[in-house]
Amino acid sequence: MMKFPFWILFAFLLFATSASAQLFQLNPYVGHQLPMPIHTYNGKFNTGGGINYGLNAAWGSGLSGGGFSQNAFLEIQYNYHQTDMKYSFYGGNIEQLGDLNVHNILLGGLKGIGNEKFETYGGLFFGVTIFDPVDPAAYGYTRFTMAANAGMKYYVTPAFGIRLNAQLYMPFWGSSYSFGWGVGGYGYVSTVISPYMNFDIGVFVNIDKSY
Repeated sequence: MMKFPFWILFAFLLFATSASAQLFQLNPYVGHQLPMPIHTYNGKFNTGGGINYGLNAAWGSGLSGGGFSQNAFLEIQYNYHQTDMKYSFYGGNIEQLGDLNVHNILLGGLKGIGNEKFETYGGLFFGVTIFDPVDPAAYGYTRFTMAANAGMKYYVTPAFGIRLNAQLYMPFWGSSYSFGWGVGGYGYVSTVISPYMNFDIGVFVNIDKSY
C-alpha cells in the first residue's frame, strides 16, 4: 500500500526535473571495484573485485541554474562488473565458486559546487543490484540497493570534460535471509547490508549543447 503513492510522487518529480533541465550529460566510465563480503552464520562469501564499467545519463541545469538547481542533476546509472566468487567456513579452507556478474541500476540526484572549470559534487541513489552467477546451477539474487557518491568534474570545454567518481554501494540483504550457491545452501545472511566501493574515471559530454 505504501509503494503506489511513492512511485506516483517519484514519477512526478522525474518529469518535472527533466522538463526544466537545460543540460543532458552522458558519462561513460571505467574503474576498479573493491571486494564485497557477504557474511552468513556458517561462513563468508567474498568477491575478488576488479575492473568495472558503466554509463550514467544525467539531466540538470548546470551553471545556468539558480539556487539549489545550480549544478544539480537527476541521474540514471548502470554499472557492470564480473568477478570471481569465493566461500569459506570461518577458519576453514576457501572454496572457489566460479564467476559472478554484478549489475547495478540506480536512480538519484547529484549536487555540485564549482565554476566553469572545476566542480565537486555528491549524490544519493536508489535502485537494485542483480547478482547473476555464471554457473547455471547457482542461484541469482536481486537486492534493493542504496548508494552514495562523491567526485569531481573538470570541464575541458563547456561541452566536454573528465569525471572522477567514488561510490559506496549498499545492497540490502536483511538478517536471516537465506543465501545459497548451486544445489546446496550455505545458510542465512547474518548482516543487513554488504557494502563495497567503486573508484572510476570517465568522460562526460553535454549532448543537447544548451550550455
